[in-house]
Amino acid sequence: MPTLAQGPQRAVLQALYDHFRSHGVWPEFDRVDRQLRRAAKIDVAQVAVGIPEGLLVTHAPRGVAPRGHDLMRLTLAGIERCDGGQEDVELFLRAVRWLARYEERHDPEQGETTVTVTRAMLAKGLRVPLREAGRLRRLFEMLYWERWGGEGNSRALDSDDWHVKVGRDVRHFLRVRSVDDFLEATAGWLGPYAPTVVEPPSEPSTASLEEAGSYIDERIFDLIKQAHGGRWDCTKLLVLLRELDDNYRAGNAYAAHALLRALLDHVPPLFGQSSFAQVANNHQWGRTDGKYVKRLVAFRDQADDVMHRQITKIPCLLSMEDMPARAAVNRFLAGCADQLG
Repeated sequence: MPTLAQGPQRAVLQALYDHFRSHGVWPEFDRVDRQLRRAAKIDVAQVAVGIPEGLLVTHAPRGVAPRGHDLMRLTLAGIERCDGGQEDVELFLRAVRWLARYEERHDPEQGETTVTVTRAMLAKGLRVPLREAGRLRRLFEMLYWERWGGEGNSRALDSDDWHVKVGRDVRHFLRVRSVDDFLEATAGWLGPYAPTVVEPPSEPSTASLEEAGSYIDERIFDLIKQAHGGRWDCTKLLVLLRELDDNYRAGNAYAAHALLRALLDHVPPLFGQSSFAQVANNHQWGRTDGKYVKRLVAFRDQADDVMHRQITKIPCLLSMEDMPARAAVNRFLAGCADQLG
């Protein structure tokens, strides 16, 4: 593994982990940037681009500095580098080993291909008291973001209750006892798609459009799948969401713009409206969510540029950086899921 400098890079990693330890979720760029700029005069955007992607993942295109509402999270290797992080890493590795043993001993329910493990079951197996809610919340987030063979997870809204679904691929992680073991097991499972810890380039590229993380929060998929089959048929909605997420990850700017535009035009009936502008103007959004939705209204004009501007001698300058912030899209989709309930 590469050795990080003890200065700004280490400070950024530690600030991210400190937020995670306190709140149980990873922070957005703006929050950490303001904190470190005021406390230590550190430019988080500049420093973050130089941190190896095997330690830090942001929801900005790879090689491009994060900004605004871009989520910033540490990988398992990144957490291990932080003061206090070894405890969370050790619990995660114990959890994965326990889940692998549990999957070996238990059969899925009839009609299922995965075994479901609840928060209470895992806490009991790991001998972690349920009163240690923060510790278990961090464990869920690590299970949510890391790739360990899990096949889905869900957390109840406004509650500490959660569960994970475990399939046969977890068997690759039966004997992991260190981060190196975990990375080796992941490489054996995913091959060339496995995450690695690499030395930072001397001059980070700003040209790559390959996305380092997802655009649509997996919990949104879970909420909509749970509602599917009720009053609304969500088949097309789920396909649009998955294709949007896949194209965002791949850095396909035109496709991502077009799919998000199609998504916004697809959902107004959930709100009793016929157009997205009516959804923005007539639905009782909260103050923050209302601002997010207004940004998406403005985005539709930008998507029109992608969809309808004909070829000229002047190049089209839209890129992945012009997509709406992840937070805005996911908060709107959470509102859609609420309408489905």
